[in-house]
Amino acid sequence: MGHPSIYDRIEKDRPGVARLKVRSAVTLLIAVCLSMAVIVIWQAWSSRQYHLHGKEVAMSNLAQTLASQAQASIKQADTLLFALVDRLENEGIDETRLNRLQRLLSAQRSELSQVHGLFVYDEAGRWVANSNGAEVGVANNSDREYFIFHRDHPDRGPHIGPSIKSRSSGEWIMTVSRRINHPDGSFAGVALATIYLSHFLQLYDSIDLGNNGVINLIADDATIVVRRPFNEADIGSSLAKSPLFTQLLPKESSGTAMLKSTIDGVERVVGYRRVEGYPLIVFAALNKDEVLAGWRKESLLGAGIVSLLLGFLGVLGYRLIKLMKQQNRIQVELLGYQEKLLGLNRNLELLALEDALTGLANRRQFDLFIQAETGRARRNQTGLSLLMIDVDHFKAFNDRYGHLAGDECLRAIAPIITGHIKRPGDLAARFGGEEFAVVLPGTDYVGAFLVAEKIRRAVQAANLQHSESPEGMVTVSVGVCGYDPAVQTRTEDLIGAADKALYVAKASGRNMSVIAN
Repeated sequence: MGHPSIYDRIEKDRPGVARLKVRSAVTLLIAVCLSMAVIVIWQAWSSRQYHLHGKEVAMSNLAQTLASQAQASIKQADTLLFALVDRLENEGIDETRLNRLQRLLSAQRSELSQVHGLFVYDEAGRWVANSNGAEVGVANNSDREYFIFHRDHPDRGPHIGPSIKSRSSGEWIMTVSRRINHPDGSFAGVALATIYLSHFLQLYDSIDLGNNGVINLIADDATIVVRRPFNEADIGSSLAKSPLFTQLLPKESSGTAMLKSTIDGVERVVGYRRVEGYPLIVFAALNKDEVLAGWRKESLLGAGIVSLLLGFLGVLGYRLIKLMKQQNRIQVELLGYQEKLLGLNRNLELLALEDALTGLANRRQFDLFIQAETGRARRNQTGLSLLMIDVDHFKAFNDRYGHLAGDECLRAIAPIITGHIKRPGDLAARFGGEEFAVVLPGTDYVGAFLVAEKIRRAVQAANLQHSESPEGMVTVSVGVCGYDPAVQTRTEDLIGAADKALYVAKASGRNMSVIAN
């Protein structure tokens, strides 16, 4: 009959080529579709991050600008207070100077539009002078927070108090105050400047922050001084449990973040900054949903277009693959036999990895397995241990009982070892001669030592007769080593370390387990 011709071999290989074409077409179609989808997703994600980052930068810049505005507004009023306190402490207050002081306060107040009023109180809280023309000597402000603070604290710096309603005008104001001392340093009263909250709100309301944007001026004690949109109930509310005070401000005095409001529960893009020189924080924020509204429209439009293209491409690909499958239908039976043959080959390969004597994994399978497991342990930073087990005085056993009995001895020890390997991922192998190896993934050297001791004791308990052994029975020595990627850069290093531990066990009297580590 002769050997098959080149033509015959080509005809025999044609079904495989046809099947490869179908797979290639399917792979190409999937690759194109996945690539388009990944590109669209990546572009959408990048656009989203760009939108958010841009707004974070904008909020950071806005917070810096508003912090500078707040610092300037308060500084102007504080400068007046500083000069006023110096004047009062050096010149004192008497009836001849009172009218002049009243005129001075009125003139100074008229120079600053943000200032609601300038006031002087004595040590009892009585009104001494004011810029608003109110009658003095009648009202008493000793119950106000700023008065109590200065009365109880010798600090000479400015004090920013909580927002209050003015008793003279009924308007919401912020208080800036300084302590006045007698010549002996004792408390003599308070100089107070009040600033309209509307001064800040007019600026905040002029800034376009969408329908749900927020600007807060917050005191260092986490209470709200003024908030846009303005709501009287929010004034004085505490934000102590908000992420701004629990997470951000303890680390940085300024920055940006994504935060959910503790007041209305809305997630916002936030910029914040401390006001230089004063215990205040400016907080500006945009609604995250509003920030991403335009991005969502663009992303949905892009996704819709790509979906149409993918659908069209899918229909064409489906028709092409269907035609190719119809052409290959006649080869199905041949391909089935080919698969069976490949299955038989795989079974033969598995048989080639098994030790014929003990039924354990052979040395080849051990080498492949431990190489893979050391690589996995190195990548995932997980535990891995190796046991090297050697039958004590095995040469003497063979000399006394014969090699067939030696084989039976090894066959008896093999199930004892596997009986103590409980997990499917562990591997017991015949390393060579009378030496066995056990690989324990996910196990440190302590756990491996416990397994080693169980195996050693079980072999001893099997009471296999060995008259040439001091024990009178078959025993084993075990070397234990835990894998350390920093020291054992190669698989051979792990095996060598376990083998050295085994040598120490045998040199120390045998029938024991020794840890290399």
